[in-house]
Amino acid sequence: MSDVEQIDKLFGEIAIEKQIVTKDKLERALVIQRCINNRTQVFMPIGAVLQKMGVLTKEQVDSILAVQAGGAAPQPVAGALDGWTDAVPLASGTGKQVRLEVAPDKLSATIAPTQDLQPPPSMEKIKALLLENNISYGVISDKLLSAYLAQNPMPMDPFVVARGVEPVPGKPPEIQYFFDTNPMRIGTLLEDGTMDWKNRGEIPQVAADTLLAEKVGGDPGKPGTDVFGQEIPVPRIKDPSLKFSKGVTRSEDGRQLIAKIGGTPRLGPDGRVTVWAVLPIDSNVGIETGNVIFEGHVEVNGGIESGYMVKAGSLETREIQSATIDISGDMAVHTGIYSTTGKVGGHLKASHIHNSTLEVLGDLVVEKEIFGCTIEINGRCLVDSGKIISSKISAKKGIQVKDIGTSAAKPSELTVGVDYKYEREMKACKDALADQERKKTETETTVTNLKKRIDELDAELGQVAQEQDGCMVQKRQLEERLKEPAIAKNKEKISLLQELISDLGAKYELLDKKVQAIMAQDDQVRAQIAHYTQEAANFDKQIAEIKEKIQILEESAKIDPGNPVIKASGTVFAKTLVICPHRRLLIPNETKNVRISEILEDGKQYSIKIA
Repeated sequence: MSDVEQIDKLFGEIAIEKQIVTKDKLERALVIQRCINNRTQVFMPIGAVLQKMGVLTKEQVDSILAVQAGGAAPQPVAGALDGWTDAVPLASGTGKQVRLEVAPDKLSATIAPTQDLQPPPSMEKIKALLLENNISYGVISDKLLSAYLAQNPMPMDPFVVARGVEPVPGKPPEIQYFFDTNPMRIGTLLEDGTMDWKNRGEIPQVAADTLLAEKVGGDPGKPGTDVFGQEIPVPRIKDPSLKFSKGVTRSEDGRQLIAKIGGTPRLGPDGRVTVWAVLPIDSNVGIETGNVIFEGHVEVNGGIESGYMVKAGSLETREIQSATIDISGDMAVHTGIYSTTGKVGGHLKASHIHNSTLEVLGDLVVEKEIFGCTIEINGRCLVDSGKIISSKISAKKGIQVKDIGTSAAKPSELTVGVDYKYEREMKACKDALADQERKKTETETTVTNLKKRIDELDAELGQVAQEQDGCMVQKRQLEERLKEPAIAKNKEKISLLQELISDLGAKYELLDKKVQAIMAQDDQVRAQIAHYTQEAANFDKQIAEIKEKIQILEESAKIDPGNPVIKASGTVFAKTLVICPHRRLLIPNETKNVRISEILEDGKQYSIKIA
């Protein structure tokens, strides 16, 4: 279990122990967390997921985090006083009393009179009171206590008689990475929103046994002591986790990550360090290489030629021409992508994209232009200094571009804030649900018909059994007649009776075979009923799993919504179609430097606003 998983596990245990989260809700939140991580490549702590779900308030999350950090709720100590004690007599028969208070954090204890103008008790009485309540650490000196008790009457303000020592919080170590953690950038997005296309960086390469990351610094802190002499532990600090995957190992002390193989190191969105094996291709991907299928990083010095395919963990190349790609991670193309189809599971960065159909799970960053394309993006579409022309673009997290269209080009269709991946997954789930429910209904109908067949076989078996009984009765009656003296002397009657008895025996055997056949059918039908009943139970389980997945998808969509916004710093040409989750708008006239967004007016009706 990773450090992050351990932290989330502890959070969940505390929440359940405090009875503010049920186990079912926590398990659902963990599933939603995995769903969000898989869909967005962003790790969300379990507390944030529970808060987004509406299960916990921010205050509840903060209180659990405080306990998790080491600030545990105060626990009673034998003899300790929670708040003000009952009045403790200090002078028998005088009625004079004081009260002793211990702070909730147990770091201080105070005394105060119970009434105005009360004379002070003796020092011995105060010490006895402290001893009786196990207050032994940080007690003030006799000189200070004597000076306080010298006041007559006693001041009403509480007086500190013991003070503990607070724990010194520690400092968590930091993770230092020894490789470029963002190597595949085609440019750097600056604070003002513009792109520095010259700042590209190099793909890092490491050898086996290279140090990749290390925990550095940190301070364990120092425990404190309460007024009862009990140690106060150091507040727990969030120790950053060193997570790793393929091609990486962790040192024995858990403070270093080391490359197991030579290759390209990567820091994933979930914080895992991976070393991809590298497949360098000095020429083009074409007739000399054939299709390329490689689990690691493919680095092509040339381009990918028409008709060829690359399937890899990540890809860097100069150009892609009429090819098919299937990349599970990031892809960087230094010049252009032309007439290409495929999927990218991470971020895609290119100079320009023409006449291509792509699906991108992360962000799409393009330097110059997108022309004649159909692209679905689950992140942002950034064409900060370029154009979108005659294209159909869907970007869940919004679009940032300079120009949209030209005066002569076919208008573009831009969809923002819509999660088509979610809609496909939801449709697939609902189709699967309908299919499973149909199969379950068919199975239940089959079971009903089989049970009817059991009833028919039972009736048939009863009828045959009656015939058997009748046959047996007749056979026994004839056998008794053979014993009669009058029959025993008549050979003809004996022969006739024996023939009848033989026929009845044969008939009984035939009926017995029929009984066995009926019982065999009964066993077969009952086995079919058991099979189909189990199948129906399996359908129930699958239906429940699909319904849970649908609910998780719905909750995940609420937690991770889209952003229906288009920002255009240049010109948006007329007839550009903007589609948002609830409204669509055909831009009537050429506009410049605008922000187009869908808003909810007065909490009632959606509209698209051009600002």
